[in-house]
Amino acid sequence: MKRTWYAMVVLLVLMAMPQAGWAKKIRVLYVGDAGVMLGPNIIASPFYYEQKGYSVQIWCQPVLDALNAEPDITVEHMANWDALAKFPETPEAIAARCDVVVLSDCEQEVLVLYPWERFMDSPMGPNRLESIREFVRNGGGLIMIGGWESFTGRRGVGNWGDTPVEEALPVECLDVNDDRREAPQGVHIQTLVSDHPVTAGLDWETCPVFTGYNRILAKPGATVLAKVKEYNDPFIVVQQFGKGRSMAFASDISPHWGAGFQRWKNYGKSFVQAIRWLGGSEQIEGKKDE
Repeated sequence: MKRTWYAMVVLLVLMAMPQAGWAKKIRVLYVGDAGVMLGPNIIASPFYYEQKGYSVQIWCQPVLDALNAEPDITVEHMANWDALAKFPETPEAIAARCDVVVLSDCEQEVLVLYPWERFMDSPMGPNRLESIREFVRNGGGLIMIGGWESFTGRRGVGNWGDTPVEEALPVECLDVNDDRREAPQGVHIQTLVSDHPVTAGLDWETCPVFTGYNRILAKPGATVLAKVKEYNDPFIVVQQFGKGRSMAFASDISPHWGAGFQRWKNYGKSFVQAIRWLGGSEQIEGKKDE
């Protein structure tokens, strides 16, 4: 009888274990990089306007696919309109949902404000920017990916400067109207630290050019892993924040800035390594590219 009971306990423990070995999966909550495309729009006369069709575009889908293909990573994606209503409100709620938060082309108003039905409440709810900061301080991971709505952003629409999220990031946002550097001619990335888990085994010099990025300033004590070769601007920056880790990636993962980047053979691998480091795993696969 005792042997039967013991066998049942062992079976239940094995069933509860993660499928990919003993290691716990790194849970990623990815916010942003989505939009609604309307059209075509037709104006047939001064009195007639018609719109035919719309589609929802998930611009980060190649990155989501690359991360979800890994046995130790699982990803939940929120478009900005979903995050406004559904992003977790407290550090504890964020930690219960994920191990790493990704913010990409998501302006700060998406997370500091609440949907219309709570707009007239006073208070509306917890400050979710403070919650993200404390989530990282308590051991979570955070990465901000560049774009027109990231960091300072296009005409200041990102507006992440002087916020609790900026406190947790390894960079400062520029106090300017627009932090974008559009580079239609393309810029190259130069690795400065090749043995860090985020950059190890990746030859960024072989990456196709980026056609733009956000100008950011590395904080004292942060580590600049890679820079924009032509302008010496920080490109990949990391730091420890409290018990957690944070990272800034100055350009986009999708067109137009990242159109060439998406064609790089190490496109998916570069973010798999970043997520593993942010999530506390030091696993590195492969050797340095020849």
